[in-house]
Formats: sequence, C-alpha cells, structure tokens
Amino acid sequence: MKLLKPFISLPSVIGNLSLAVAGGFLIAQLGPQLMAQGEVTVVRGGTLIDGTGAPALEDAVIVIRGNRIETIAQGQASYPAEAKVIDATGKYILPGLWDTHIHYKDWFPEFMITNGVTSVLAYGGGPWLNAQSEGIAKGKILGPRMPLSQGTIGGIYMGANNIVEDTEEARKLVTELIGKGSAILKVYSSVTPLILRAITDQAHRAGRRVSGHIGIGARDAAMAGIDNLAHSTGIAIDVVRPEDLEKIADFRVIDTGRLRVAPPEIATWNESRLWGPNIDLTEYPLFIEDPRRLIMFGMMDRGLAQDLINLLVREEVFIEACLGYIFRDVHDHQEEWESEDHLLLNDPNLHYVPERMRMNILDYSLLEKLTADELELMKEGYRNYQWFIKTFVEAGGKLDIGVDTSSVFHATMVPGVATRREMQLLVDAGLSPMQAIHAATLWPAQLLGKDNDLGTLEEGKLADLIVLSSNPLEEITAFKEVEMVMQDGRFLEMGYHYNFVNPIPWPVRNDLYFADWGPVSDIPTRITSLSPQVVVEGSDSFSLTLEGHEFISSSVVQFGDKRLETELIDETRLKATVPAELVRNVGTYPVRVVHRAPGWGKTNTVYLIVKFN
Repeated sequence: MKLLKPFISLPSVIGNLSLAVAGGFLIAQLGPQLMAQGEVTVVRGGTLIDGTGAPALEDAVIVIRGNRIETIAQGQASYPAEAKVIDATGKYILPGLWDTHIHYKDWFPEFMITNGVTSVLAYGGGPWLNAQSEGIAKGKILGPRMPLSQGTIGGIYMGANNIVEDTEEARKLVTELIGKGSAILKVYSSVTPLILRAITDQAHRAGRRVSGHIGIGARDAAMAGIDNLAHSTGIAIDVVRPEDLEKIADFRVIDTGRLRVAPPEIATWNESRLWGPNIDLTEYPLFIEDPRRLIMFGMMDRGLAQDLINLLVREEVFIEACLGYIFRDVHDHQEEWESEDHLLLNDPNLHYVPERMRMNILDYSLLEKLTADELELMKEGYRNYQWFIKTFVEAGGKLDIGVDTSSVFHATMVPGVATRREMQLLVDAGLSPMQAIHAATLWPAQLLGKDNDLGTLEEGKLADLIVLSSNPLEEITAFKEVEMVMQDGRFLEMGYHYNFVNPIPWPVRNDLYFADWGPVSDIPTRITSLSPQVVVEGSDSFSLTLEGHEFISSSVVQFGDKRLETELIDETRLKATVPAELVRNVGTYPVRVVHRAPGWGKTNTVYLIVKFN
C-alpha cells in the first residue's frame, strides 16, 4: 500500500461575477451574488444520490451553511426561517462532476458548468493558468475548481523540453513543481522505470500522487510506484503476446508484409506546428491518436490482461479510462455524437469557440484513411478494452474520468459534454451506473487527495452539487439534463451566452499554443521573457524587464497600444515603466518591442497577466 502524507484542503472563497471592462474585454454577468459566510440554503424534496454508494435517499433535506453541508436528513430538518429554500421535488441531487485531464482554455467555463463539471485537474501551469485557477477560487471567473500539475516531467511536451537525465534531477524537479503548487505530478513518455521510481518516492513523501502519459509498460510503471495511467497508457504493450507485438514493433515501417497498420500519412504525421520541424512524432511510442495503439488492443491476450489487472489493483493504480477520446472513431455512439456536436457548435451563442477547435471536434477524417480490416481490428480493440475496464473495476480497481479536453492541436472532445459521455461509455462497457458516477466524482477526488472535501455529498463537505431531472441510476444519460449546478454553496448561472468573454483571456488568440510566440516577428529583435509576468489589478507603477536579443537604442516597449518610457540596458535587456493606470483592470496584455525611426518593425508578442486581487 502506498503511504501518502495527507493533503491540506482549504475551502475556496467565492465572490461576485460582475459587469466590468478589463483590459479591453467584457466580463459577462454569469454568476449570482456572494454567499455570505453564515447564509443558509436548503435543497429539499429531491432524491439524494450522495456518491458514497449508499442507497438513494428520497425526500432529502440538505442544509448548506455558507459553502459547506451542515445537515443531511430525510423528510425534515431544522434550519433558520430566513434560509433560501430550493424545492427539488421529483429531481435527483448528486455531487458535482470531475474531469481529471484537461488542457484548459478561456472558452471552457460555460461548457464545464452547464454540464455539471464543478472540478477539473488541469495539466500545466504558468501565469495564465494560475490566474484562471485563482480567479475561479475567488469567484471572479466562472469555471470549475482547478488544481494544477504546474508542469510535466520527462519528454518534449507542448514545446518544453523536460527530459530528465538522472534521479537527482528528477527529485529536484518534483520539489520545484510542488513548490509552485502542483496538486499532482505528471510524467511523460521519456521517463524510465528508474527515473519514475525517484519521482514517485519524492512525490509520495510530499503527499502528492503521480500521473503518467508514459512510454513504458504499465507493469513497469506500477512497480515504480505510479498512481494513475493517463489515457490508459502502458496497458496495450503489456497485454499483447511478443509474437504479435513483433508485427508492429517497427513503428516507422508502414507495410511490413505481416500487417498493414496505417496509411503513410498517419504513420509519418509530423505536427510541426506543435513540436517543431525537426521532431518526428513516430519516435514517441504509441502517440494517443495513433490507430496502431487501438490495433494493439485488438490483439489483446486476456490472460496477460488479467495478470496486469491483478497487479494494477494490488498496487492501487488508478486508470484514466479515456474511452471517448482513444476510441472516438469506433465506439458505438460515433455517428450520434458527431451529429450532436454539429448541432451544438452551430449555436450562435457559441460564436466564441475558436474555429480550429470546431474543426478538430468535428473531424472524423481518420475513418476515410483506414481499410475495412484495420477498422475491424480497431473495433475489436474497443471490445477488448471494454472487457479490461469492467474486469479491472470488478477486481477493485478505480477509474478517473479524464478526456484530454482540449489538447490544442488535436482537440476532439467538447468540454463538459465529454464527461457525461464518458460515463455512458463506462456503462456500455458493463459498469453499473453507480460505478460510472464514482469515476466522475468520488474516485477523482481520492486520486487528488481531495475526498475530505469533495467527491461525495456528506455533512461537513463542500457544497458542490448538481440537480438532474431524471434518475441516473436507471439511465446514465440522465446527465444530459442538468437543471442546477451549485459550487461552493452558490448556484451558478447555466447555459451559453453570446456575450460571454473570459476576463483574463488566453494569451494567444490565433490558436497557437505558445504564449511567447505571438504574431511572427518581422525584425531580428526578439523577446524571450519578461519580468514580472503577473501583477495584481490596481498595482502601483512598476518596472518591467524584457530579455531577448538584438535590442538597440531605438527599441521601445509597447504595452497594449501604449509606448512606454524605455531604457536600453544592453542588447539582451530592456527596462520600461508601466504606469498604474494601465493595470487597473484584470486582463491579458500584449507586450512587444517596436522601433523608433530610423529603426523599423515590431517583435514577437509576449503577455503580461493582470490577475484579480
């Protein structure tokens, strides 16, 4: 059994969402008034499915004081006469849902909340994501609670080279990420069993778990102490017999004469926009979208699979099932959900969804590039994986619903919507509705060490709950009809709004991932960093330092559309004074360098985040 130090969980402080102008962006009124510390809300008359696995409680009375559940009773309970009473007769009350694998973007909030997702695990960190997480915790931005990983260890991931060469370096990086506030450590594909053991030892001593998008087998990862298999990585390679594995051992060979595994355009896919022109994705073992990974599941030996299941359960390893993402082209609801997505994304209120994301979500062109035999083997892989997941849970294993929403260049999942669909796929695989609910509530909270406060509806816990119009224990598709969402003791406004704008928008609006790229520079001068990267709204005037190369005497720092008084320190550094009036409001502010005559042109853009006080 893994021994972890307990997490310290602090209740978040929720404030107002109001109309304001922040850095040129409108904040839409999307939330109710602040729930005062002593205010009481009562939800009564509905059927409580508390997420513990206990029988449903009919005619439940839930008394919420401030942001915590004070009393749960049946029929009647005492509460102040001035309490706000919500009649939930005929409805079903459940814990708020989780998504344990997202790459958060500024257009997510309404999707998440409207579909009942009140908490997420966001992989990543940095100024913008930290500001989002803090703003949500303070009630200034609509969105789910958002613990962060603060980075990734091992691999070239989202443009950053985080490969570690030795165990000491790995331990140091774990400590550094935890110091930044990491709620869970994420490892990536280059991590070896030896390095992984050092990471898990260091993380567990600090009370943190380790999740992995791994390039090694699940057996080696489990023995090295991993806690969660992101995207179920590592499983496929351990459930295929060696003689079958040889058929696709050479990932660069398309037609080996033994098995045609994918057309050339799939196997040689080089997403240079993400990884750079000199990096070949085929060097990464079983990239998530690679159809050969699904074909491997089609070759599953169930005896080997059972042995692996026994090990994973014994070592208490969670699995991020990721059925909807991995098998999106071959599961039983592909046509139905594609049609739903077309209708949803044509809603004029969702004009703010980036065009590239719409295209990716609606792109099923892979189906046109595979042969009938390949598709059949992939479908067999889906059936085998359904069996694997069901057998794993029956043996005592725990799943967490994480759907990789939205990994920028290969986004295929609709935020929030994908969570309830994943529950449906789990029930299709043979899990009970309660087990599927656990995968979206209790088990994610346990994985993150947040189950003292979240994951179930019990006295003393935080009041994150959703109200459904029908019984999900009878039909898991009941999660399509979320009627009310409470987060931290207050009900949130639901639905999609034409005027919704995130008050601190994502730094890059052109759908590139890297915030420091910005628009392409038309001169040799380039900014590589700025300091500070984040300030608080209403700050006094401050000095902003830019680092880069080929700065000259005519270089001038431009903040938004204002040119600042600039001092050239040397060819690699500039200093400028930012007046207080430019950072009165929260926002994402572009910073670049322009040149006075006789110079010319402008540099790339970096961004200063002004966060909520």
